[in-house]
Amino acid sequence: MINNNSTALMTAIKWCRNSLLCTVLAITSLSTQAMTLGELQHTLSATKVVRGDFSQSRTMAMFNQPLLSNGKFLIAANNGLWWHQTAPMAVSLVLTNNKLSQQFDNQPPQIISAAQNPMVFYFSHIFLALFNGDTSALDQQFTLKLTTLAPDNNSSDASNSDNQWQLVLIPKQAPLNKVFTSITLQGGKFINHLTLAEIRGDKTVITFSHQRTTPATLTTEEQRVFKF
Repeated sequence: MINNNSTALMTAIKWCRNSLLCTVLAITSLSTQAMTLGELQHTLSATKVVRGDFSQSRTMAMFNQPLLSNGKFLIAANNGLWWHQTAPMAVSLVLTNNKLSQQFDNQPPQIISAAQNPMVFYFSHIFLALFNGDTSALDQQFTLKLTTLAPDNNSSDASNSDNQWQLVLIPKQAPLNKVFTSITLQGGKFINHLTLAEIRGDKTVITFSHQRTTPATLTTEEQRVFKF
């Protein structure tokens, strides 16, 4: 016959086993929900055309107040990046795989090719990889740390509130590690925030908003922007 003490002991053992099982199941559940680099790349590269607005704050040691700017952007997988700053002054920057065009106000654009300035395009390709979520290319230059975050319930875009993530990039080698201490991306379906922390203490924070994927093809004006 099992006495009361034995019954209590068996109950305790059973409870401990169930607690351990619950812990294992919880850990397993968290593990299966964690996003991988491959899944992140798939998420960010799923749409070939993304348009939206941006606001940028750049903090520099030489200035008491951050430098603020804003505008619109376009990422087109088969074309490149169009960065159209509208304030405090108009600046249009168009970046493709082998050319860069920069135009201030109504002045003639300055066009640079990869052959003319390889270092500019080294950094340019890094930023194209950032905006396109090309983690395979980024892994060659950075140590990557991907963290799954809680859903952003404050997001105005319901489609961008789930599967929140943060990707921290630490440069492995020169010249990147001579410029940046880290680059941090945060987002969901799209990139919502980009933070560039520099060796000298300067920091740039870019916030993206009103991101959309329609129309799925470039307009006539957008096609013209990439032809230079």
